[in-house]
Amino acid sequence: MAEIRLDIDGQRIAVESGATVLEAARQAHIHIPTVCAHEDLPNYGACRMCVVEIEGVRGYPTACTTPAADGMIVRTQGDKLTELRDHILEMMLSGHPSACLVCDHRAECEKHRPQVTKAGRTTRCGFCSHRPTCAIREISLEARTPRLNLPTIYSLHNLERDDPFMDRDHNLCILCGRCWRICEKIHGRPAISINYRGRKAKIGAAFESSYIESGCTFCGACIDICPTGTLTDRFARWYGRPTSAQMSVCTLCPEGCSMRQMFVDGQLVAVEMTGYRREARLCALGRFAYAQLVNAPNRLRAPVIREDGEQIPVDWPEATSAVAGKLAAYRDGSFAAVVGDLATRENRYILQKFTEQVMGGQLIVAPLNDGNGSLVSIGGQIKSGNIKAVLVTGDYLGGEELDAIEYLIVSDFLPSAAAERADAVLPAAIGSELEGTFRNAAGQVKRLGKANDAPGQARPEWRIICELARAMDAAGFDYTAVEEVTEKIAGDAPPPALDAQPRDRLSDLPARSRGHLIADAVPALESIGLPVSEKPVPDGKVDGGFAIIEKTEIVPNFHRLVIEAPAVARHAKPGQFAIVMVTPTSERVPFTLIDWNAERGTITLIVEEVGRSSREMAVLKAGDRVAHVTGPLGLPLPIENYGTVVLGGGCYGIGAIYPIARALKQAGNTVVCVLEACSHYVLYMTDQFEKVCDRVELVTKDGTAGSKGGVQEVFCSLHERGVKIDRFVAIGCTFMMKMVAEKTKELGVPLDVALNPIMVDGTGMCGACRVSISGKTKFACVDGPFFDGHEVDWDELFSRRGAYAKVEIEAMPQQSCELSAGAT
Repeated sequence: MAEIRLDIDGQRIAVESGATVLEAARQAHIHIPTVCAHEDLPNYGACRMCVVEIEGVRGYPTACTTPAADGMIVRTQGDKLTELRDHILEMMLSGHPSACLVCDHRAECEKHRPQVTKAGRTTRCGFCSHRPTCAIREISLEARTPRLNLPTIYSLHNLERDDPFMDRDHNLCILCGRCWRICEKIHGRPAISINYRGRKAKIGAAFESSYIESGCTFCGACIDICPTGTLTDRFARWYGRPTSAQMSVCTLCPEGCSMRQMFVDGQLVAVEMTGYRREARLCALGRFAYAQLVNAPNRLRAPVIREDGEQIPVDWPEATSAVAGKLAAYRDGSFAAVVGDLATRENRYILQKFTEQVMGGQLIVAPLNDGNGSLVSIGGQIKSGNIKAVLVTGDYLGGEELDAIEYLIVSDFLPSAAAERADAVLPAAIGSELEGTFRNAAGQVKRLGKANDAPGQARPEWRIICELARAMDAAGFDYTAVEEVTEKIAGDAPPPALDAQPRDRLSDLPARSRGHLIADAVPALESIGLPVSEKPVPDGKVDGGFAIIEKTEIVPNFHRLVIEAPAVARHAKPGQFAIVMVTPTSERVPFTLIDWNAERGTITLIVEEVGRSSREMAVLKAGDRVAHVTGPLGLPLPIENYGTVVLGGGCYGIGAIYPIARALKQAGNTVVCVLEACSHYVLYMTDQFEKVCDRVELVTKDGTAGSKGGVQEVFCSLHERGVKIDRFVAIGCTFMMKMVAEKTKELGVPLDVALNPIMVDGTGMCGACRVSISGKTKFACVDGPFFDGHEVDWDELFSRRGAYAKVEIEAMPQQSCELSAGAT
């Protein structure tokens, strides 16, 4: 193509004819802000952040849609452009949760709380899983402090998590169109588009149908290209920005698609396409199931041998020695090995060499889509007594075969019926834990990319078998690296062709991996029709238990529950909490008592959805029952006539200070309540506080209700106005309470803080809520929850808050679910 030359910000640039101004600028490393533009998508011009000035052109055209022309003079910076972009950004932020972006304490808050909160709906950056990579946040921070003169509107869209693999929070969407445009590019006919118009416009499947019904294949491209986190991978969502990537190949079906493995601190969290091209697309298994299989919590981790009828964990030398000793009796041809047809070339070669050369036996290849039926030939020989010892590398054997085997070795990555009966279980590495090569259905040999270690003591099978062969004094197994094996089989003849078929339809996806039903490890697959093992299906109902009388989502993520619990209601005092278990197997979780009625026998809780257990509470409805409610627990706050008491409540702490305010008022105090929230749309119970307080002060991080700032700013303001404060009580996030502690200590005002945020089981058994108070160890749940805020070791407390971060992420449910109706 012909070359043209243009001037951008005084820099002379040569580009090919047909390039846009934005492409020319990027080629010259000149930054122009944009949200909707993407190098793999056609030009769109939706966000308008990329406006520029061009000599001789009226107005401010968008750089992404304006073709570059020879001799064109372009300016990307200037006061007018800055003002225009600021106005455009302001309009975006008025409909996008943005309180953190204008909060005066954002930097310090994020320093103390580097990990985002695992909330349901996103109401601010601190609750957004996409915070590390959000385009809106990046542009906002580049553009100085963004202004918010326009009304902040929170759309109150329901959080959609009723389709497999993904969560959709349309409160974050800016209608950039990236998702449906990439869907159209890759699949030809997009499964999603923009529904409705104006303020009601929303990305989704036609007629509000499910993504399954829309024909979505769940390739994940829309998630990967979304700039704001509206669409998220449910499994990878809370791990944060990937810290490394590794090219590899998916071995869950014969297609052997190339893929990019994404890691966070050495842990595989997601798989992405190698590019936004039709030929690079992945199926639902490669995109979503692969990482979950590698991270399956029930992975086999240690070698096991059977002694006196019991399976005993051992180390590798002992396991290898024991198996080698037992196999010596079966070198007469009475041995067989079973391997899947999707094994790596190296694993298969070593296993075949061992079976034939060391044991004189036979290697049986189990096809992908056939469960136990693929082993009819070996099954007959086992039953006839010809095969007495078997090494099986997956869940390929049925009960009759297992009953007839004298000596069984299982090399696998998940538990199975065979593993339970095995004389030896050898944990195997899979997926991103493997090096080597894979031959796909097209005959191509592709290289696997190892990027993380296998869990526990699991090892690649080629290494397990080589060590076993050496223990049996067999020659030819002295390989120390997989590359040596790869070189040995460089000229091998391809095995029989694999069963190649397109994976564009969900019904075409294979159900098994190494004989295991994949949906057992990846629960969301059941919703697209993949089978799971037969097991009792709970009806979700709790026999007996405690009835939920009322349930309402009062503001986004905050749920008010009135529960029938007479014993707790009779004895409740301000500041105490109750332990709730939704089901008999749920975690014990403490929730502060917001209100109670001894005559009705009810208690009221405000539950903020910030993790697995609170989500279990959030999805309940009036009429449901919870398994257990225990309380009241914790030491109540001493109620006396102190004089003037200021209570500061933030987020869940707004509800928590309500019964304290009521009791202090009844004791004759002058009560001032300060209610803090990130924005106006998450303030609640203001009417109730007006009835029990002498004064109510509202404060928001973005200034959309009351004053701008936090509880500590209101406290300082009251002090400056001459209000004599005799005592302060603060309940809320750890950061807010620390800020209040610093200010009250400086001004000599006594402070009580409730350390509920660090409780786990609330009974003192787990020890997770240890805190240092004046150098002494206390437990928040039994010694508190209230402590002198000036004596708390806040730095230690922040450190302990992050101790269980990874465990909490891994505990997040992966099944599809529906949330109750939006806030009212």
